[in-house]
Amino acid sequence: MLDIHKIKTILLTYLFLPVNTIILFAPQLQAQNKSDPSSFVTPSGNVYCALTGEEKNVLRCEIRSMLKPLPPQPYPGYCEFDWGTGFLLRQYGKPEILCISDTIGGSNYTLYYKKTWTYSGFNCVSEKTGLTCKNKSGNGFFLSRGQWNAF
Repeated sequence: MLDIHKIKTILLTYLFLPVNTIILFAPQLQAQNKSDPSSFVTPSGNVYCALTGEEKNVLRCEIRSMLKPLPPQPYPGYCEFDWGTGFLLRQYGKPEILCISDTIGGSNYTLYYKKTWTYSGFNCVSEKTGLTCKNKSGNGFFLSRGQWNAF
């Protein structure tokens, strides 16, 4: 985030530059203030998502409070790590429940309530009731502190 001194310096600099120079520098100023759109966190801080994979074509969303109710594993010993910490969603097909030993952490970009995040074929909507994400085939999930649903 820019501090007031930097903002004043930038504004004063722009006052003395020709108009065509200001237009050339404007995208650089916006880029400095722009958060990484390939990840986000919900306002509560409970859910955070990031695009993963070399081509950023897989959406991974984790929920700090875990999936509730916690779904059973497909068979005993299926997951030796943390089971039920969220979902992995590819561009096509149904989501998979996460079995992970790491975390994607947070993000500098907050997806505020009643806002939509669209990136790389995924669409997520943040609401006070929870987060809903879908892929290109219309499959996805709903995550909230007290319930979840995969579709």
